Amino acid sequence: MIQPFDKHDIVRIGGIDHPESIGIGPKGEAYSTGTGGQIYRIHLDSNTVEQFSQTEKRCLGQAVDAGGNLYIAYAQGGKVIKVTQDGTVTDYAAGPDGRAFKCANYPAFDRQGNLYLSESGDWSGALNGYLHKIKPGGGEAEQWYPDPVDTPNAIALDAGETYLYFVETFGNAIARIEIRGDGSAGAFERVVHMPKHIPDGIALDTEGRIWIACHRPDAIYTFDLNTSRLELFCHDWAGEDLRGPTDVSFAGPHRDIILAGSLDNLVVHRFDGVGAVGIPLNHPKVS
Repeated sequence: MIQPFDKHDIVRIGGIDHPESIGIGPKGEAYSTGTGGQIYRIHLDSNTVEQFSQTEKRCLGQAVDAGGNLYIAYAQGGKVIKVTQDGTVTDYAAGPDGRAFKCANYPAFDRQGNLYLSESGDWSGALNGYLHKIKPGGGEAEQWYPDPVDTPNAIALDAGETYLYFVETFGNAIARIEIRGDGSAGAFERVVHMPKHIPDGIALDTEGRIWIACHRPDAIYTFDLNTSRLELFCHDWAGEDLRGPTDVSFAGPHRDIILAGSLDNLVVHRFDGVGAVGIPLNHPKVS
C-alpha cells in the first residue's frame, strides 16, 4: 500500500513554461514541453531545466527511442515530430491519409518500434477522438481502434503489451483496449470511472497500479488493478503546492522518482521516497 504524500514535501522544479507532459528516456532522463513550443531537458541531479529546442506551436506528450530522440505530439501543428538531442526538428508522422491530426496528444512505443498515438479531437464534447498506430520510420498513421473514443489523452502500454491504457478526460475515466497477438485492437473496457474529476495523465508501476494525475481537483490517485481500489496519493485543494497536475511519470535510473507536470504552473512536481517503481518503458531503435 502506498502511503499518502504530504504536499509540503513536493520538490518544485522551476524555470519551465507550463509543462503539461513528461517524457522519460532510456536511462530515466526526463523531458518536457512548454506552451510556447519549448522543448526541455529536466536535470534530476540539480532539479533544473534546460531548453534545447523550439517549435512554432504547442507540443504535448513525448516518447523517446533508444538513441534519445524524442517523438512529440505536435498538438497545434497537427502531426508528430522528431527532435534529436541537438535540437533538430523534423516531421515524423501525419494523420491517416496524410490529414492533420486534431490535437495529437500523447505517444507511446511498443517493443517493435510502432508508435501508438492519442488524438483528442476538438474538445467540443463530441465523441471525436481516436487512437492511432504509426509504423517504425513514421509516415501516415493508421487508425488503430475503429471507433471514436472520448477525448483520449495520456496513454500507456502495460509491461506485457497486452493492453493500451488511456485517459478519457471528458469521460472522467481510465479505459483500456486489448492488444491482440497480431497487434490489432481488441475489446474496449472502462477500468475506473472518476465522476467530478478531470483525469489527464497516467503511468503504470510494477505492482499493478495505475497512477492518475487529475488536472482537477489538483490531485494524484493510484488505482490497483488487482484489488480495484482507488486511493488518493496527494492532493491540494488550494492548488498551491500541487497545482493542476496533468501528467505523471517514473524517472531516474531506478524509475523510482515520480514527476508530475502542470498545465497551470511554472514547475514540475517531484516526489521522492514514494516506494513505487515504474514499469520499464519501451525505447526501441527506430530508423
